[in-house]
Amino acid sequence: MNNLQKERGLSSGYLASNGKLFTTQLSIMQHNVDSSFRNFILYCHGHRDQYIKIKTQLKNLRLNIQHLSTKVDFEFLFYTKLIQELQANYLEVVQDVNDASLKNQLISYINLSFSKEALGQMRALVNALLSAHKNNKNLRNMVLLAKGNYDVSLQRCKATLTQKYKDKLQKILCSSDYKYIQKIFHNVIEKNLYTNSSKQWFIKSTNVIEDFYSLEQNHFTDIDKEIQREFTEEKITFIIVLLIFLLITISTLFFGSHIKQNILKNIKLLEEYKNAVDRSSIVSKTDKSGRITYANDKFCKISGYTREELIGKAHNMVRHPDMSKSAFKEMWNTILAKKSWSGIVKNRTKDGSDYIVEVTINPILNEKEEIEEFIAIRNDITELIHLHEDLEHTQEDLIFRMGEIGETRSKETGFHVRRVAKYSEILAKYYGLEEQEIKYLTTASPMHDIGKVGIPDNILNKPDKLTHDEWLVMKTHVNIGYDLFKDSNKPLLQTAATIAYEHHEKYDGSGYPRGLKGNEIHIYGRITAFADVFDALGSERCYKQTWEDEKIFKLLKEERGKHFDPRLVDIFFEHLDEFLAVRDFYNESSSFMKES
Repeated sequence: MNNLQKERGLSSGYLASNGKLFTTQLSIMQHNVDSSFRNFILYCHGHRDQYIKIKTQLKNLRLNIQHLSTKVDFEFLFYTKLIQELQANYLEVVQDVNDASLKNQLISYINLSFSKEALGQMRALVNALLSAHKNNKNLRNMVLLAKGNYDVSLQRCKATLTQKYKDKLQKILCSSDYKYIQKIFHNVIEKNLYTNSSKQWFIKSTNVIEDFYSLEQNHFTDIDKEIQREFTEEKITFIIVLLIFLLITISTLFFGSHIKQNILKNIKLLEEYKNAVDRSSIVSKTDKSGRITYANDKFCKISGYTREELIGKAHNMVRHPDMSKSAFKEMWNTILAKKSWSGIVKNRTKDGSDYIVEVTINPILNEKEEIEEFIAIRNDITELIHLHEDLEHTQEDLIFRMGEIGETRSKETGFHVRRVAKYSEILAKYYGLEEQEIKYLTTASPMHDIGKVGIPDNILNKPDKLTHDEWLVMKTHVNIGYDLFKDSNKPLLQTAATIAYEHHEKYDGSGYPRGLKGNEIHIYGRITAFADVFDALGSERCYKQTWEDEKIFKLLKEERGKHFDPRLVDIFFEHLDEFLAVRDFYNESSSFMKES
Protein backbone atom coordinates (compact mmCIF):
# COMPACT_ATOMS: atom_id res chain seq x y z
CA MET A 1 0.00 0.00 0.00
CA ASN A 2 2.91 2.36 0.78
CA ASN A 3 4.26 1.94 -2.76
CA LEU A 4 0.77 2.47 -4.24
CA GLN A 5 0.49 5.75 -2.32
CA LYS A 6 3.86 6.88 -3.73
CA GLU A 7 2.79 5.94 -7.27
CA ARG A 8 -0.33 8.07 -6.83
CA GLY A 9 1.76 11.09 -5.82
CA LEU A 10 4.27 10.66 -8.65
CA SER A 11 1.50 10.15 -11.23
CA SER A 12 -0.20 13.38 -10.14
CA GLY A 13 3.03 15.32 -10.60
CA TYR A 14 3.72 13.65 -13.95
CA LEU A 15 0.28 14.55 -15.34
CA ALA A 16 0.30 18.10 -13.95
CA SER A 17 3.72 18.79 -15.52
CA ASN A 18 2.65 17.29 -18.88
CA GLY A 19 5.12 14.44 -18.53
CA LYS A 20 8.15 16.59 -17.70
CA LEU A 21 8.65 15.51 -14.08
CA PHE A 22 9.06 12.25 -12.09
CA THR A 23 9.40 9.99 -15.17
CA THR A 24 12.19 7.78 -13.77
CA GLN A 25 10.84 7.71 -10.22
CA LEU A 26 7.37 6.77 -11.48
CA SER A 27 8.75 3.85 -13.49
CA ILE A 28 10.63 2.48 -10.47
CA MET A 29 7.59 2.83 -8.21
CA GLN A 30 5.35 1.07 -10.75
CA HIS A 31 7.83 -1.82 -10.73
CA ASN A 32 7.60 -1.98 -6.90
CA VAL A 33 3.79 -1.97 -6.98
CA ASP A 34 3.74 -4.73 -9.61
CA SER A 35 6.03 -6.86 -7.42
CA SER A 36 3.62 -6.43 -4.51
CA PHE A 37 0.64 -7.41 -6.65
CA ARG A 38 2.47 -10.51 -7.89
CA ASN A 39 2.95 -11.57 -4.28
CA PHE A 40 -0.73 -10.88 -3.48
CA ILE A 41 -1.83 -12.98 -6.44
CA LEU A 42 0.60 -15.75 -5.49
CA TYR A 43 -0.24 -15.99 -1.79
CA CYS A 44 -3.71 -14.49 -1.22
CA HIS A 45 -5.65 -17.33 -2.81
CA GLY A 46 -9.04 -16.12 -1.57
CA HIS A 47 -8.63 -12.73 -3.27
CA ARG A 48 -6.74 -13.77 -6.40
CA ASP A 49 -9.47 -12.81 -8.89
CA GLN A 50 -9.92 -9.45 -7.17
CA TYR A 51 -6.21 -8.58 -7.43
CA ILE A 52 -5.97 -9.71 -11.06
CA LYS A 53 -8.92 -7.43 -11.90
CA ILE A 54 -7.32 -4.50 -10.05
CA LYS A 55 -4.00 -5.10 -11.81
CA THR A 56 -5.73 -4.97 -15.22
CA GLN A 57 -7.47 -1.69 -14.34
CA LEU A 58 -4.19 -0.26 -13.08
CA LYS A 59 -2.42 -1.24 -16.32
CA ASN A 60 -5.03 0.60 -18.41
CA LEU A 61 -4.80 3.72 -16.23
CA ARG A 62 -1.01 3.75 -16.51
CA LEU A 63 -1.27 3.76 -20.31
CA ASN A 64 -3.57 6.79 -20.14
CA ILE A 65 -1.15 8.50 -17.73
CA GLN A 66 1.78 7.75 -20.04
CA HIS A 67 -0.06 9.28 -23.01
CA LEU A 68 -1.32 12.21 -20.88
CA SER A 69 -4.88 11.26 -21.87
CA THR A 70 -6.39 11.45 -18.38
CA LYS A 71 -6.80 14.18 -15.78
CA VAL A 72 -5.17 14.49 -12.39
CA ASP A 73 -8.43 14.33 -10.44
CA PHE A 74 -9.53 11.12 -12.22
CA GLU A 75 -6.13 9.49 -11.68
CA PHE A 76 -6.11 10.59 -8.04
CA LEU A 77 -9.59 9.24 -7.31
CA PHE A 78 -8.77 5.88 -8.95
CA TYR A 79 -5.70 5.31 -6.75
CA THR A 80 -7.48 6.62 -3.65
CA LYS A 81 -10.45 4.31 -4.14
CA LEU A 82 -8.10 1.34 -4.58
CA ILE A 83 -6.15 2.22 -1.42
CA GLN A 84 -9.36 2.68 0.57
CA GLU A 85 -10.58 -0.75 -0.55
CA LEU A 86 -7.38 -2.26 0.80
CA GLN A 87 -7.75 -0.29 4.04
CA ALA A 88 -11.29 -1.60 4.45
CA ASN A 89 -9.72 -4.99 5.27
CA TYR A 90 -8.39 -3.46 8.50
CA LEU A 91 -11.89 -2.58 9.67
CA GLU A 92 -13.15 -6.09 8.92
CA VAL A 93 -10.41 -7.56 11.12
CA VAL A 94 -11.24 -5.31 14.08
CA GLN A 95 -14.92 -6.33 14.04
CA ASP A 96 -13.92 -9.94 14.81
CA VAL A 97 -11.71 -9.08 17.82
CA ASN A 98 -13.26 -9.66 21.26
CA ASP A 99 -10.32 -8.81 23.51
CA ALA A 100 -10.80 -5.14 24.55
CA SER A 101 -7.08 -4.31 24.96
CA LEU A 102 -6.12 -5.83 21.61
CA LYS A 103 -9.09 -4.15 19.92
CA ASN A 104 -7.97 -0.72 21.21
CA GLN A 105 -4.45 -1.32 19.90
CA LEU A 106 -5.80 -2.26 16.47
CA ILE A 107 -7.98 0.85 16.41
CA SER A 108 -5.02 3.11 17.19
CA TYR A 109 -3.03 1.31 14.48
CA ILE A 110 -5.86 1.96 11.98
CA ASN A 111 -5.94 5.64 12.98
CA LEU A 112 -2.23 5.84 12.20
CA SER A 113 -2.82 4.18 8.84
CA PHE A 114 -5.64 6.60 7.99
CA SER A 115 -3.48 9.58 8.99
CA LYS A 116 -0.72 8.32 6.69
CA GLU A 117 -3.20 7.87 3.84
CA ALA A 118 -4.57 11.42 4.30
CA LEU A 119 -0.98 12.71 4.19
CA GLY A 120 -0.45 10.67 1.03
CA GLN A 121 -3.48 12.33 -0.56
CA MET A 122 -2.12 15.77 0.36
CA ARG A 123 1.29 14.80 -1.08
CA ALA A 124 -0.27 13.83 -4.42
CA LEU A 125 -2.59 16.83 -4.77
CA VAL A 126 -0.12 19.53 -3.68
CA ASN A 127 2.46 17.86 -5.91
CA ALA A 128 0.08 18.28 -8.86
CA LEU A 129 -0.53 21.96 -8.04
CA LEU A 130 3.20 22.69 -7.71
CA SER A 131 4.04 20.74 -10.88
CA ALA A 132 1.47 22.71 -12.88
CA HIS A 133 2.57 26.04 -11.31
CA LYS A 134 -1.05 27.24 -11.21
CA ASN A 135 -4.27 27.09 -9.24
CA ASN A 136 -6.86 24.41 -9.95
CA LYS A 137 -10.01 25.00 -7.92
CA ASN A 138 -11.13 21.37 -8.06
CA LEU A 139 -7.76 20.04 -6.88
CA ARG A 140 -7.57 22.75 -4.22
CA ASN A 141 -10.92 21.69 -2.79
CA MET A 142 -9.77 18.06 -2.78
CA VAL A 143 -6.64 19.10 -0.85
CA LEU A 144 -8.79 20.82 1.77
CA LEU A 145 -10.91 17.66 2.12
CA ALA A 146 -7.76 15.53 2.56
CA LYS A 147 -6.46 18.02 5.15
CA GLY A 148 -9.75 17.74 7.07
CA ASN A 149 -9.52 13.93 7.07
CA TYR A 150 -5.91 14.18 8.25
CA ASP A 151 -6.77 16.52 11.13
CA VAL A 152 -9.58 14.22 12.31
CA SER A 153 -7.50 11.02 12.12
CA LEU A 154 -4.54 12.76 13.81
CA GLN A 155 -6.73 13.77 16.75
CA ARG A 156 -7.95 10.17 16.97
CA CYS A 157 -4.33 9.00 17.04
CA LYS A 158 -3.54 11.32 19.93
CA ALA A 159 -6.61 10.02 21.77
CA THR A 160 -6.00 6.28 21.23
CA LEU A 161 -2.22 5.82 21.08
CA THR A 162 -0.32 4.71 24.17
CA GLN A 163 2.14 7.20 25.66
CA LYS A 164 5.05 5.38 24.01
CA TYR A 165 3.66 6.06 20.54
CA LYS A 166 2.30 9.50 21.41
CA ASP A 167 5.90 10.56 22.15
CA LYS A 168 7.13 9.13 18.85
CA LEU A 169 4.29 10.83 16.97
CA GLN A 170 5.10 14.17 18.62
CA LYS A 171 8.72 13.80 17.52
CA ILE A 172 7.55 13.45 13.90
CA LEU A 173 5.30 16.50 14.21
CA CYS A 174 8.24 18.57 15.50
CA SER A 175 10.64 17.50 12.71
CA SER A 176 12.02 19.97 10.18
CA ASP A 177 10.45 18.05 7.28
CA TYR A 178 7.00 18.24 8.88
CA LYS A 179 7.38 22.00 9.46
CA TYR A 180 8.46 22.40 5.84
CA ILE A 181 5.38 20.64 4.40
CA GLN A 182 3.13 22.65 6.75
CA LYS A 183 4.68 25.85 5.38
CA ILE A 184 4.31 24.82 1.73
CA PHE A 185 0.73 23.65 2.32
CA HIS A 186 -0.07 27.07 3.82
CA ASN A 187 1.56 28.86 0.87
CA VAL A 188 -0.38 26.82 -1.68
CA ILE A 189 -3.79 26.85 -0.01
CA GLU A 190 -3.81 30.22 1.75
CA LYS A 191 -1.58 32.35 -0.47
CA ASN A 192 -1.92 30.65 -3.88
CA LEU A 193 1.88 30.43 -4.23
CA TYR A 194 3.05 27.77 -6.70
CA THR A 195 6.73 28.68 -7.13
CA ASN A 196 8.11 25.97 -4.87
CA SER A 197 9.87 22.88 -6.26
CA SER A 198 7.47 19.97 -6.66
CA LYS A 199 10.39 17.55 -6.35
CA GLN A 200 11.46 19.09 -3.04
CA TRP A 201 7.85 18.91 -1.80
CA PHE A 202 7.59 15.26 -2.81
CA ILE A 203 10.85 14.32 -1.06
CA LYS A 204 10.01 16.16 2.17
CA SER A 205 6.41 14.94 2.35
CA THR A 206 7.59 11.39 1.56
CA ASN A 207 10.07 11.60 4.45
CA VAL A 208 7.23 12.48 6.83
CA ILE A 209 5.00 9.72 5.45
CA GLU A 210 7.88 7.23 5.79
CA ASP A 211 8.18 8.30 9.44
CA PHE A 212 4.46 7.61 9.87
CA TYR A 213 4.96 4.27 8.09
CA SER A 214 7.85 3.36 10.41
CA LEU A 215 5.72 4.24 13.43
CA GLU A 216 2.86 2.20 11.97
CA GLN A 217 5.15 -0.82 11.43
CA ASN A 218 6.56 -0.58 14.99
CA HIS A 219 3.02 -0.45 16.34
CA PHE A 220 2.05 -3.49 14.25
CA THR A 221 5.09 -5.40 15.53
CA ASP A 222 3.98 -4.78 19.12
CA ILE A 223 0.43 -5.87 18.28
CA ASP A 224 1.79 -9.05 16.68
CA LYS A 225 3.86 -9.76 19.81
CA GLU A 226 0.75 -9.29 21.93
CA ILE A 227 -1.19 -11.74 19.75
CA GLN A 228 1.67 -14.27 19.91
CA ARG A 229 1.91 -13.84 23.70
CA GLU A 230 -1.81 -14.43 24.12
CA PHE A 231 -1.64 -17.46 21.85
CA THR A 232 1.24 -18.89 23.91
CA GLU A 233 -0.67 -18.24 27.14
CA GLU A 234 -3.68 -20.04 25.68
CA LYS A 235 -1.51 -23.07 24.93
CA ILE A 236 -0.08 -23.05 28.47
CA THR A 237 -3.59 -22.65 29.91
CA PHE A 238 -4.72 -25.62 27.84
CA ILE A 239 -1.95 -27.81 29.25
CA ILE A 240 -2.78 -26.73 32.82
CA VAL A 241 -6.49 -27.39 32.29
CA LEU A 242 -5.64 -30.74 30.74
CA LEU A 243 -3.62 -31.79 33.79
CA ILE A 244 -6.39 -30.63 36.16
CA PHE A 245 -8.98 -32.68 34.31
CA LEU A 246 -6.67 -35.69 34.35
CA LEU A 247 -6.28 -35.32 38.12
CA ILE A 248 -10.05 -35.01 38.60
CA THR A 249 -10.70 -38.02 36.40
CA ILE A 250 -8.20 -40.21 38.24
CA SER A 251 -9.51 -39.07 41.63
CA THR A 252 -13.09 -39.94 40.80
CA LEU A 253 -12.16 -43.57 40.20
CA PHE A 254 -12.07 -44.01 44.01
CA PHE A 255 -15.56 -42.66 44.71
CA GLY A 256 -17.86 -45.17 43.04
CA SER A 257 -20.29 -45.28 40.17
CA HIS A 258 -22.40 -42.25 41.27
CA ILE A 259 -19.82 -39.92 39.65
CA LYS A 260 -19.52 -41.88 36.43
CA GLN A 261 -21.26 -39.10 34.54
CA ASN A 262 -18.60 -36.59 35.61
CA ILE A 263 -15.86 -38.90 34.41
CA LEU A 264 -17.48 -39.28 31.01
CA LYS A 265 -17.96 -35.51 30.81
CA ASN A 266 -14.31 -34.86 31.64
CA ILE A 267 -13.16 -37.37 29.04
CA LYS A 268 -15.34 -35.70 26.45
CA LEU A 269 -13.92 -32.26 27.33
CA LEU A 270 -10.35 -33.57 27.15
CA GLU A 271 -11.07 -34.97 23.71
CA GLU A 272 -12.49 -31.62 22.59
CA TYR A 273 -9.42 -29.73 23.85
CA LYS A 274 -7.14 -32.16 22.04
CA ASN A 275 -9.14 -31.79 18.82
CA ALA A 276 -8.95 -27.99 19.08
CA VAL A 277 -5.15 -28.07 19.28
CA ASP A 278 -4.91 -30.67 16.51
CA ARG A 279 -7.03 -28.53 14.19
CA SER A 280 -5.03 -25.34 14.76
CA SER A 281 -1.41 -26.54 15.03
CA ILE A 282 1.11 -29.11 13.82
CA VAL A 283 1.58 -31.39 16.83
CA SER A 284 3.87 -34.29 17.70
CA LYS A 285 5.03 -36.05 20.85
CA THR A 286 8.25 -37.94 21.49
CA ASP A 287 9.53 -40.14 24.25
CA LYS A 288 12.60 -39.28 26.37
CA SER A 289 14.93 -40.63 23.68
CA GLY A 290 13.41 -38.47 20.94
CA ARG A 291 11.38 -41.15 19.17
CA ILE A 292 7.98 -40.10 17.83
CA THR A 293 5.02 -41.46 19.82
CA TYR A 294 2.27 -39.28 18.32
CA ALA A 295 1.79 -37.17 15.18
CA ASN A 296 -1.43 -35.40 14.24
CA ASP A 297 -2.91 -35.13 10.74
CA LYS A 298 -1.33 -31.73 10.09
CA PHE A 299 2.13 -33.12 10.86
CA CYS A 300 1.56 -36.03 8.48
CA LYS A 301 0.27 -33.71 5.75
CA ILE A 302 3.14 -31.20 5.88
CA SER A 303 5.88 -33.85 6.21
CA GLY A 304 4.46 -36.19 3.55
CA TYR A 305 4.83 -39.23 5.82
CA THR A 306 2.01 -41.45 7.04
CA ARG A 307 1.49 -41.85 10.78
CA GLU A 308 2.71 -45.46 10.52
CA GLU A 309 5.97 -44.26 8.92
CA LEU A 310 6.54 -41.71 11.69
CA ILE A 311 5.67 -43.57 14.90
CA GLY A 312 8.74 -45.08 16.56
CA LYS A 313 11.20 -43.21 14.35
CA ALA A 314 13.71 -40.60 15.50
CA HIS A 315 12.54 -37.02 14.96
CA ASN A 316 15.64 -36.22 12.89
CA MET A 317 14.10 -38.14 9.98
CA VAL A 318 12.57 -34.77 8.94
CA ARG A 319 15.71 -32.72 9.67
CA HIS A 320 16.85 -30.58 6.73
CA PRO A 321 20.59 -30.60 5.89
CA ASP A 322 20.61 -26.79 6.18
CA MET A 323 19.94 -27.10 9.91
CA SER A 324 23.21 -27.63 11.74
CA LYS A 325 23.63 -30.41 14.26
CA SER A 326 24.77 -27.82 16.82
CA ALA A 327 21.34 -26.11 16.62
CA PHE A 328 19.59 -29.37 17.52
CA LYS A 329 22.15 -30.09 20.24
CA GLU A 330 21.33 -26.73 21.85
CA MET A 331 17.59 -27.50 21.60
CA TRP A 332 18.03 -30.97 23.09
CA ASN A 333 20.13 -29.67 26.00
CA THR A 334 17.46 -27.06 26.76
CA ILE A 335 14.51 -29.45 26.94
CA LEU A 336 16.53 -32.06 28.87
CA ALA A 337 17.11 -29.28 31.42
CA LYS A 338 13.28 -29.24 31.78
CA LYS A 339 12.97 -25.89 30.02
CA SER A 340 10.78 -24.90 27.08
CA TRP A 341 12.54 -24.27 23.74
CA SER A 342 11.22 -22.05 20.94
CA GLY A 343 12.67 -21.26 17.53
CA ILE A 344 12.38 -21.47 13.76
CA VAL A 345 13.25 -24.83 12.16
CA LYS A 346 13.66 -25.85 8.53
CA ASN A 347 12.50 -29.41 7.86
CA ARG A 348 12.51 -31.78 4.87
CA THR A 349 9.47 -33.64 3.54
CA LYS A 350 9.41 -37.21 2.35
CA ASP A 351 9.78 -36.09 -1.31
CA GLY A 352 12.82 -33.91 -0.48
CA SER A 353 11.19 -30.47 -0.53
CA ASP A 354 11.47 -28.17 2.46
CA TYR A 355 9.08 -26.44 4.86
CA ILE A 356 9.73 -23.98 7.68
CA VAL A 357 7.95 -23.95 11.04
CA GLU A 358 7.91 -21.85 14.19
CA VAL A 359 8.06 -24.44 16.96
CA THR A 360 7.74 -24.61 20.75
CA ILE A 361 8.82 -27.80 22.54
CA ASN A 362 7.76 -28.42 26.14
CA PRO A 363 8.96 -31.22 28.44
CA ILE A 364 6.08 -33.00 30.23
CA LEU A 365 6.98 -33.87 33.82
CA ASN A 366 5.44 -36.48 36.14
CA GLU A 367 4.65 -36.15 39.87
CA LYS A 368 8.34 -36.75 40.68
CA GLU A 369 9.38 -33.87 38.41
CA GLU A 370 10.89 -36.37 35.98
CA ILE A 371 10.54 -36.04 32.21
CA GLU A 372 7.90 -38.36 30.82
CA GLU A 373 7.80 -37.11 27.23
CA PHE A 374 8.04 -34.02 25.01
CA ILE A 375 5.27 -32.25 23.12
CA ALA A 376 6.02 -29.99 20.14
CA ILE A 377 3.51 -27.45 18.75
CA ARG A 378 4.33 -25.83 15.41
CA ASN A 379 3.01 -23.17 13.02
CA ASP A 380 3.80 -23.33 9.29
CA ILE A 381 5.58 -20.10 8.19
CA THR A 382 6.98 -21.42 4.89
CA GLU A 383 5.08 -18.98 2.67
CA LEU A 384 5.99 -16.03 4.89
CA ILE A 385 9.71 -16.88 4.74
CA HIS A 386 9.63 -17.45 0.97
CA LEU A 387 7.79 -14.15 0.48
CA HIS A 388 10.47 -12.35 2.48
CA GLU A 389 13.20 -14.00 0.40
CA ASP A 390 11.41 -13.04 -2.83
CA LEU A 391 11.19 -9.41 -1.71
CA GLU A 392 14.91 -9.42 -0.89
CA HIS A 393 15.80 -10.89 -4.30
CA THR A 394 13.61 -8.28 -6.04
CA GLN A 395 15.31 -5.49 -4.12
CA GLU A 396 18.78 -6.84 -4.92
CA ASP A 397 17.91 -7.18 -8.62
CA LEU A 398 16.62 -3.60 -8.73
CA ILE A 399 19.78 -2.26 -7.11
CA PHE A 400 21.97 -4.20 -9.57
CA ARG A 401 20.01 -2.76 -12.47
CA MET A 402 20.28 0.79 -11.11
CA GLY A 403 24.04 0.28 -10.74
CA GLU A 404 24.21 -0.95 -14.33
CA ILE A 405 22.41 2.20 -15.48
CA GLY A 406 25.17 4.31 -13.91
CA GLU A 407 27.85 2.24 -15.62
CA THR A 408 26.07 2.35 -18.99
CA ARG A 409 26.26 6.15 -18.89
CA SER A 410 30.06 5.83 -18.93
CA LYS A 411 29.94 3.12 -21.63
CA GLU A 412 30.67 0.31 -19.18
CA THR A 413 28.89 -3.06 -19.09
CA GLY A 414 27.02 -4.50 -16.16
CA PHE A 415 29.93 -6.89 -15.58
CA HIS A 416 31.85 -4.15 -13.79
CA VAL A 417 29.28 -3.79 -11.00
CA ARG A 418 28.93 -7.56 -10.68
CA ARG A 419 32.68 -8.00 -10.35
CA VAL A 420 32.93 -5.18 -7.81
CA ALA A 421 30.13 -6.79 -5.78
CA LYS A 422 31.88 -10.19 -5.76
CA TYR A 423 35.29 -8.66 -4.92
CA SER A 424 33.67 -6.71 -2.07
CA GLU A 425 32.04 -9.89 -0.75
CA ILE A 426 35.39 -11.74 -0.63
CA LEU A 427 37.19 -8.83 1.06
CA ALA A 428 34.41 -8.39 3.63
CA LYS A 429 34.37 -12.11 4.46
CA TYR A 430 38.10 -12.30 5.18
CA TYR A 431 38.07 -8.92 6.93
CA GLY A 432 35.71 -10.49 9.45
CA LEU A 433 32.49 -8.55 8.92
CA GLU A 434 29.21 -9.99 10.21
CA GLU A 435 27.02 -11.95 7.77
CA GLN A 436 24.37 -9.18 7.61
CA GLU A 437 27.05 -6.52 6.98
CA ILE A 438 28.48 -8.60 4.14
CA LYS A 439 25.01 -8.92 2.63
CA TYR A 440 24.35 -5.17 2.78
CA LEU A 441 27.78 -4.36 1.31
CA THR A 442 27.53 -6.92 -1.51
CA THR A 443 24.03 -5.78 -2.46
CA ALA A 444 24.73 -2.02 -2.27
CA SER A 445 28.24 -1.87 -3.79
CA PRO A 446 26.89 -1.82 -7.39
CA MET A 447 25.51 1.64 -6.55
CA HIS A 448 28.96 3.16 -5.92
CA ASP A 449 28.93 5.20 -9.16
CA ILE A 450 25.18 5.82 -9.47
CA GLY A 451 25.90 9.55 -9.10
CA LYS A 452 27.42 9.53 -12.60
CA VAL A 453 23.90 9.73 -14.00
CA GLY A 454 24.14 13.42 -13.15
CA ILE A 455 27.47 14.04 -14.95
CA PRO A 456 27.30 15.44 -18.55
CA ASP A 457 28.32 13.01 -21.33
CA ASN A 458 31.02 15.33 -22.68
CA ILE A 459 32.84 15.06 -19.34
CA LEU A 460 31.95 11.48 -18.40
CA ASN A 461 33.13 9.98 -21.71
CA LYS A 462 35.90 12.41 -22.61
CA PRO A 463 38.87 10.39 -23.97
CA ASP A 464 41.43 13.10 -23.09
CA LYS A 465 42.56 14.36 -19.73
CA LEU A 466 39.92 16.45 -17.97
CA THR A 467 40.50 20.14 -17.36
CA HIS A 468 40.52 21.47 -13.80
CA ASP A 469 36.91 22.65 -14.06
CA GLU A 470 35.79 19.40 -15.68
CA TRP A 471 37.46 17.41 -12.90
CA LEU A 472 35.60 19.42 -10.28
CA VAL A 473 32.32 18.54 -12.01
CA MET A 474 33.32 14.85 -12.26
CA LYS A 475 34.03 14.68 -8.54
CA THR A 476 30.48 15.77 -7.71
CA HIS A 477 29.18 12.32 -8.66
CA VAL A 478 29.88 11.14 -5.09
CA ASN A 479 27.68 13.90 -3.67
CA ILE A 480 24.92 13.15 -6.19
CA GLY A 481 24.95 9.44 -5.26
CA TYR A 482 24.97 10.27 -1.55
CA ASP A 483 22.04 12.69 -1.88
CA LEU A 484 19.96 9.99 -3.60
CA PHE A 485 19.98 7.71 -0.56
CA LYS A 486 20.99 9.72 2.53
CA ASP A 487 17.44 10.45 3.71
CA SER A 488 16.26 6.82 3.62
CA ASN A 489 15.74 5.02 6.93
CA LYS A 490 16.40 1.63 5.30
CA PRO A 491 19.76 0.05 6.34
CA LEU A 492 20.48 -1.18 2.79
CA LEU A 493 20.01 2.27 1.23
CA GLN A 494 22.01 3.86 4.06
CA THR A 495 24.81 1.47 3.09
CA ALA A 496 24.47 2.58 -0.56
CA ALA A 497 24.71 6.24 0.56
CA THR A 498 27.92 5.55 2.53
CA ILE A 499 29.52 3.65 -0.37
CA ALA A 500 28.62 6.30 -2.95
CA TYR A 501 30.02 9.06 -0.70
CA GLU A 502 33.26 7.46 0.50
CA HIS A 503 34.56 5.12 -2.22
CA HIS A 504 36.96 7.82 -3.50
CA GLU A 505 38.45 8.57 -0.07
CA LYS A 506 42.06 7.39 0.39
CA TYR A 507 43.63 5.77 3.42
CA ASP A 508 46.28 8.52 3.75
CA GLY A 509 43.66 11.29 3.65
CA SER A 510 44.37 12.50 0.09
CA GLY A 511 41.00 11.41 -1.37
CA TYR A 512 37.72 13.24 -1.85
CA PRO A 513 35.15 14.62 -1.10
CA ARG A 514 36.09 15.11 2.59
CA GLY A 515 39.69 13.97 2.83
CA LEU A 516 38.94 11.29 5.43
CA LYS A 517 41.87 9.25 6.73
CA GLY A 518 42.37 5.65 7.91
CA ASN A 519 39.48 4.28 9.97
CA GLU A 520 37.61 7.58 9.57
CA ILE A 521 36.59 6.06 6.24
CA HIS A 522 33.79 3.52 6.74
CA ILE A 523 34.90 -0.06 6.05
CA TYR A 524 32.24 -0.20 3.30
CA GLY A 525 33.97 2.72 1.55
CA ARG A 526 37.47 1.23 2.00
CA ILE A 527 36.41 -2.16 0.62
CA THR A 528 34.52 -0.75 -2.38
CA ALA A 529 37.41 1.62 -3.19
CA PHE A 530 39.83 -1.29 -3.45
CA ALA A 531 37.43 -3.49 -5.44
CA ASP A 532 36.56 -0.63 -7.83
CA VAL A 533 40.19 0.32 -8.53
CA PHE A 534 41.33 -3.28 -9.04
CA ASP A 535 38.57 -3.88 -11.58
CA ALA A 536 39.02 -0.51 -13.30
CA LEU A 537 42.75 -1.08 -13.84
CA GLY A 538 42.03 -4.40 -15.54
CA SER A 539 39.30 -2.94 -17.77
CA GLU A 540 39.46 -0.80 -20.87
CA ARG A 541 38.02 2.71 -20.44
CA CYS A 542 37.53 5.62 -22.83
CA TYR A 543 40.61 7.29 -21.38
CA LYS A 544 42.97 4.25 -20.95
CA GLN A 545 43.86 0.76 -22.09
CA THR A 546 43.74 -2.42 -19.97
CA TRP A 547 46.71 -2.86 -17.64
CA GLU A 548 48.73 -6.09 -17.43
CA ASP A 549 48.42 -8.05 -14.16
CA GLU A 550 52.00 -7.46 -13.04
CA LYS A 551 51.56 -3.70 -13.43
CA ILE A 552 48.29 -3.82 -11.47
CA PHE A 553 49.80 -5.89 -8.65
CA LYS A 554 52.80 -3.55 -8.45
CA LEU A 555 50.56 -0.49 -8.07
CA LEU A 556 48.35 -2.14 -5.42
CA LYS A 557 51.44 -2.95 -3.34
CA GLU A 558 52.79 0.59 -3.77
CA GLU A 559 49.45 2.07 -2.63
CA ARG A 560 49.30 -0.09 0.52
CA GLY A 561 48.77 2.37 3.36
CA LYS A 562 48.42 5.26 0.88
CA HIS A 563 45.31 4.77 -1.25
CA PHE A 564 44.25 1.48 0.35
CA ASP A 565 43.76 -0.03 3.80
CA PRO A 566 46.90 -2.20 4.30
CA ARG A 567 44.86 -5.10 5.63
CA LEU A 568 42.72 -5.20 2.46
CA VAL A 569 45.83 -5.31 0.26
CA ASP A 570 47.16 -8.24 2.32
CA ILE A 571 43.82 -10.08 2.05
CA PHE A 572 43.84 -9.59 -1.72
CA PHE A 573 47.24 -11.20 -2.24
CA GLU A 574 46.57 -13.96 0.33
CA HIS A 575 43.47 -14.99 -1.66
CA LEU A 576 44.51 -13.86 -5.13
CA ASP A 577 43.19 -17.02 -6.83
CA GLU A 578 39.62 -16.25 -5.68
CA PHE A 579 39.72 -12.72 -7.10
CA LEU A 580 41.11 -13.89 -10.45
CA ALA A 581 38.47 -16.63 -10.64
CA VAL A 582 35.73 -14.00 -10.22
CA ARG A 583 37.32 -11.82 -12.90
CA ASP A 584 37.51 -14.74 -15.34
CA PHE A 585 33.91 -15.77 -14.65
CA TYR A 586 32.45 -12.29 -15.18
CA ASN A 587 34.45 -11.31 -18.25
CA GLU A 588 33.14 -9.73 -21.45
CA SER A 589 32.62 -13.11 -23.16
CA SER A 590 30.51 -14.46 -20.29
CA SER A 591 26.74 -14.68 -20.36
CA PHE A 592 24.38 -13.44 -17.72
CA MET A 593 22.92 -16.91 -17.80
CA LYS A 594 26.00 -18.02 -15.86
CA GLU A 595 24.90 -15.96 -12.90
CA SER A 596 24.32 -18.31 -9.96
